[in-house]
This record gives sequence, C-alpha cells and structure tokens, in this order.
Amino acid sequence: MILGALAIVGERATRKRKRAFWDRYGSYEGFRGQVDEDKVRSVRAAHGDIAAVKAVRDDHPLASLVIAKRYVEEL
Repeated sequence: MILGALAIVGERATRKRKRAFWDRYGSYEGFRGQVDEDKVRSVRAAHGDIAAVKAVRDDHPLASLVIAKRYVEEL
C-alpha cells in the first residue's frame, strides 16, 4: 500500500517536471540552445560523460536524466 502511494506521488512529480520542462524550453532544440556547450564539453573532456550529464542537470534542473544524457551523447 505504501509503495503504491509512493509510485503515484513519484509519477505526479515526473509529470509536473516534464510539463515544466516543455513550458520553459518549448522543445528539445529550445533546450539545446540554452545549454552552455563549451562548459559541458570541458567537463566531459576532464571528467567523463557522467560528470557532463550531471553538469547539464545542475544547470538545468528541469531536464530529465534522459534529456541530459541525450544532449551529452549528441555532442
């Protein structure tokens, strides 16, 4: 029962975050245009992909892990 309630709360939070992402950026391309590419490339070169994904999410907390990972992979 508790797990079910946690799942519902988690799903609501995910939907809210996703909605906020699209309201702020409009599209993935809108998001890409606001990310500091040079900074992410620098972090990636110095510390690897995981640190670069974390840097994207630190600067853009509305970006999901999937979106941040996609961004880093496409660099």
